[in-house]
Amino acid sequence: MAIKDLIVPAFVGTNTIEFIVTRGMGIANPTIQFYVSANEIIGNIATEDLFRKAIAVTGYTFSLVNKGDGSAVTSGSVTTKITKDGGTQGNTSASAVHEGNGQWSINLTATEMDADIIALSFTHTDAIIKHVVFKTHG
Repeated sequence: MAIKDLIVPAFVGTNTIEFIVTRGMGIANPTIQFYVSANEIIGNIATEDLFRKAIAVTGYTFSLVNKGDGSAVTSGSVTTKITKDGGTQGNTSASAVHEGNGQWSINLTATEMDADIIALSFTHTDAIIKHVVFKTHG
């Protein structure tokens, strides 16, 4: 019996665990590797199933990594920008809050979620810029 999916942890830095997902391992099957950060959903769940159009989101979480040494960014100020349906980029109404260990959260209003495609950019003077794009449904 051949292994079809293999998930193994990969350690990056001192505080970060990522998972390497190898799909399609078997006889005469091609192997495709996915490098996925911890706490990201993989598989058959689409982002459209996760966000409803024009419905506020409480506690949308993201992680920030120090661009110099790869450690978690745990303090300072995060600038959050939003773009809706390819329009002009603007500021979000709420500020991001550090939850712990480099994980941050932000609340998005119903107005900010009132678009088919929403793009968020999170910047911090010490961090690698984090970009997120998702679709809404409904």
